[in-house]
Amino acid sequence: MIKNIFFDLDGTIIDSAPGIIKALRYAYQQAALSVPDDSVLRKFIGPPLLESIEKYTKISPESELARQLLRGFQEYYGRSGWQEMHLYPQIVPVLKQLQQNGHRLYIATAKPQTFAKQIVDYLEIQQYFVNLYGTDLDEKMQKKDVIQRALKIEAISDPQQIVMVGDRDTDVLGAAANQVATIGVLYGFGTATELTQAGAKALIKTPEQLIEQVS
Repeated sequence: MIKNIFFDLDGTIIDSAPGIIKALRYAYQQAALSVPDDSVLRKFIGPPLLESIEKYTKISPESELARQLLRGFQEYYGRSGWQEMHLYPQIVPVLKQLQQNGHRLYIATAKPQTFAKQIVDYLEIQQYFVNLYGTDLDEKMQKKDVIQRALKIEAISDPQQIVMVGDRDTDVLGAAANQVATIGVLYGFGTATELTQAGAKALIKTPEQLIEQVS
């Protein structure tokens, strides 16, 4: 049985699309740039923001323009965007059951840790998690760095005793860099193709299916 489960936050525990998309629109408007279509903005959700800015709008993450976009995003998101989200159905019962089954649950997210903690406390789900790990507000850390830090602090040395649960290829690749396997979720923002090509060991369509996967 898997003892430790690392959960992504956006697209795995919460549907954060409304707040993130509004914050991105605000950031691009404040920078006097053309706002990408919502279909493109949805792809920003999950990976570090500066990485997505470069990937989808060809703006160097080292540029002042990218930093301006990051500041605009964090301004809106910190004011109200972080509340514009909701828990996925059945997530709380699944967390309860996993905890009762003896699993130790953690959050490992590319979202800044301050925002992640704010959200978890607001949703009153902090009691299900042993600890929460995220990035700093510079958003330069990658998922592999977040997972590596969590493994070190929690003194988890056996990768066979842990699994990552996430919805984007960055979750899979970040976990793999730490010799950790990933279960990909299909109810989030990634696709089956994206997750499979990245190397997810299994895919689930609903949160409930996770219980069987880790038993």
